[in-house]
Parts: sequence; C-alpha cells; structure tokens
Amino acid sequence: MNFDLNRFSIFRTLSICVVLLFIGHLLSLYILTAMPPESLESGIYWKLMHTFNFNLEANLPTYFSSLVLMGNAGLLFLIGRCWKREGKKYWKWMGLAVIFFILSIDEMIKIHDHFRSPMEKFLGTSGILYYAWIIPYGIVTVILGVVYFKFFMALPKRILSLFVLSAILFISGAIGLEAIGGMYDEQYGQDNITYYILYTVEELLEMFGSIIFLYSLIMYLNIEYPHLKIKFGKNELEANS
Repeated sequence: MNFDLNRFSIFRTLSICVVLLFIGHLLSLYILTAMPPESLESGIYWKLMHTFNFNLEANLPTYFSSLVLMGNAGLLFLIGRCWKREGKKYWKWMGLAVIFFILSIDEMIKIHDHFRSPMEKFLGTSGILYYAWIIPYGIVTVILGVVYFKFFMALPKRILSLFVLSAILFISGAIGLEAIGGMYDEQYGQDNITYYILYTVEELLEMFGSIIFLYSLIMYLNIEYPHLKIKFGKNELEANS
C-alpha cells in the first residue's frame, strides 16, 4: 500500500482528541473539588474522574499519550528502515525508535513512579528535586542531546525547527513542570487547585509535544520519501524518492 499520510488531518484529529480529553479532565476536576468525598468512592462520579483525570493511570488520557508515543516510535523505525535500505547510517533513527517505545511503555505503566520513593529516600532530595526520578531522566536527556546534536543539525531546517519545538514542549512538561509540581507537593500536598493546574499544564505540554513530533516525522517522510510503499511479506519496504 502507498504510504500517504496527511499530516494536517492527523494533527487536527489528534488536537481535537486532546481538546476532548481536556474537557473530560476539567469535568474530573470539578467532581474532585465540588462533589462530596463519599461520591468519589464509587458510582458514576468515581468512574468519570478515573476515566479522564490527567494525573491517574490506566485511563483515556494515559492510553492516548501512550499511543501517540508508540506512533512516533513506529515512524522513527520506518525512517530507519528507509535509511538502511539506502545504505546510510540508520542506527540513530533506530535508537530514537527504542527511546520512544520505552517512553510509551513508561507512560502506560508509569515505570518512573515505581522507583520514585526508593530514590527519594536514598538521595534525600527536596525542593525542585523532590521527585527524584527526574535526576536520571534529566541526565539521560542531556546525554542524548549531546549524542544527537550533529545528527539533528544535519536535518532539513523545517524538520529541525519542529523537532526543537516538540522537544521544548515535551521536556518542559515531563521534567520542568514535574519538578515544580514536586516542589509544590512537598510543601502543600497534592489536594489543592494549584497542584491540579500544574499537572494539567504538564500533561498538555507532553501531549502537544508528542503530536508535533509525530507531525514532523510525517512531514519528513512526505518530503524525503513521497512514493514510499509498504508491503507485507519478504519485500517489506520500497522507498522510491
């Protein structure tokens, strides 16, 4: 089949999904702040809150974010295969594919939360580093930035600009606002409107960062491989630019 994805339609559709999820999230916050505590123990209010709240696991926002990240991993893998068939050094595309695959799994099952408490106890972190998991994630992010710097700079300028924008949005949410949220959590706890706002903006930044990155990858494929064909079987890929 021809690889013919309309990046504008996909971006618009995913953005509409984010807006709808945001509306559901606002409903969950209303339930959380306005309803009696006993109404959150079970029933329709409990289900609505757990289905849409950005700060909870295994719900619609989590699945959406994970699927977008997995879509990025798939496109990165596809680009890597195209480079491999052309005899180019493709391992950095594949490396990015693995990273986004891990991010997708992490988004789904919150891997970082499982070792957050042990790290906080071991390191005794507080303030901006109260959520201690951001330390290894931040270090890995810096290392990847150094390793991939020349690779990114060699990309077409339009693609590079979108990569940078998506990275700024995603990292600002995943690490920046997470750090601020941790500092606020340490001082005032999580059951307050300010903390709700912080994790709401954090998740929105991550979602739009992922969507813009997906858009940029499709643009790259549209530009570099406008006649790309995907086949199932022995000859899996034909990239005719």
